[in-house]
Amino acid sequence: MIPAAIVLSHAEQLDRLADGCPSALSVAHVAGDPCLDQLKAGLAFRETYRRALGLLPGQRLVVVSSTWGPGSILGSPRARTVRRTLAELPADEFRVLAAIHPNAWYGHGAWQIRTWLAPFLERGLLLPSPETETWKSALCAADFLIGDAGSLTLYGIELGIPALLGAFEDSVIAPDSPMRKLGEILPRLSPARPLLDQLTHAARTRRDDPEQAALRGSVTSEPGRSAALLRRLLYDRLNLPEPSHPAATRAIPVPSLSSAYAHRQPHLPALLVTAEVDGTAAGPAVSLRRFPGGLQSSQGGHLVGARLAADPDDPDPRWPRSAEVLVLPRERCPRPAEAKWSDFAGRFPGCELVALEDEDRGCTVLLADDTRLRVSWLDRPAWADFTVAASAVHAWVRRSGAETGPPATGIRLTVTAGDDLPPALCLLTP
Repeated sequence: MIPAAIVLSHAEQLDRLADGCPSALSVAHVAGDPCLDQLKAGLAFRETYRRALGLLPGQRLVVVSSTWGPGSILGSPRARTVRRTLAELPADEFRVLAAIHPNAWYGHGAWQIRTWLAPFLERGLLLPSPETETWKSALCAADFLIGDAGSLTLYGIELGIPALLGAFEDSVIAPDSPMRKLGEILPRLSPARPLLDQLTHAARTRRDDPEQAALRGSVTSEPGRSAALLRRLLYDRLNLPEPSHPAATRAIPVPSLSSAYAHRQPHLPALLVTAEVDGTAAGPAVSLRRFPGGLQSSQGGHLVGARLAADPDDPDPRWPRSAEVLVLPRERCPRPAEAKWSDFAGRFPGCELVALEDEDRGCTVLLADDTRLRVSWLDRPAWADFTVAASAVHAWVRRSGAETGPPATGIRLTVTAGDDLPPALCLLTP
């Protein structure tokens, strides 16, 4: 049975249809790709989508897209690529969103998908529900894409997003198709190289890659015209006159954070923190990078010299008992001025510093010799909070041997995280 109309997105598909079913050519229509037209139009609203997804100024968004089936990213053991992306990328600098194909959602069920991904959701993974269009706004907002043989990877190339292949099952891809070409030219995610280096390299080489440039335009041969062509075809089949107003591409809705499902734990997350301390004429500067503790499968290169910061009330005792830095939010310590080092030392043998959040999002720091420091913000960008200040002070104390605290006039401590986030400035006083 041949349908009344077969809609194709690109003229090159006519040749493949002729090979597979020549009798269908008479009802084939090249009508473009409405999704790609939406995505291209959505790029004008990139910053709107980024704010709606909760991205802070300077943060970068990595979209991990998975099609369905055993050869997909989600089909790998323990969703290996999703885990690695969250584990290796600094948590302050990057957000990660998983765009999962609806077939996987409906094949396994929403409860099962969210249960499998629960450890990642607890550590900040954004997971849009399949009935929303959040995946489209996420592609418009993305800085990087890690994909597989699904259509989102090809859309990412069309949008110029630096991309890697986290999975790719060559055996199921049609010969001479754009997806086959994509599998040949995109770099495959390497287990031997740091992920951040691979993403940076993909971004650096993408613009000058002639093969990627040649692949753009392979999704549709009618860019920007899909709404008009599809409307004309449908009204013709209905034997009705078209409306007089022009057909227009519908804008991608602004997503809500509730549409990008995530878990929020009542305790602060355990973080492994690397730090570099430098002295300047204006005072010391600390550069931090923080990584989720619960997702690290080994002591990778990104964790060299890392110190653990944890919540003393974390129900998983591995974290607070091993932490060098303990951080306690104000709602569980409303009177930090009354707290003493001895309240923590006996229960947490690895502890070297305790930070208790104050009203203004600064903190009171307790050291092992009963020194107390007050940390107040002089300039606090949105990414920085008292846990950032705690790890920065801990790095400064270890480097400077400042057991007796700063001078009476205080010390101005600059805190950075990567190259794109704005620096923070805090004041340390006795």
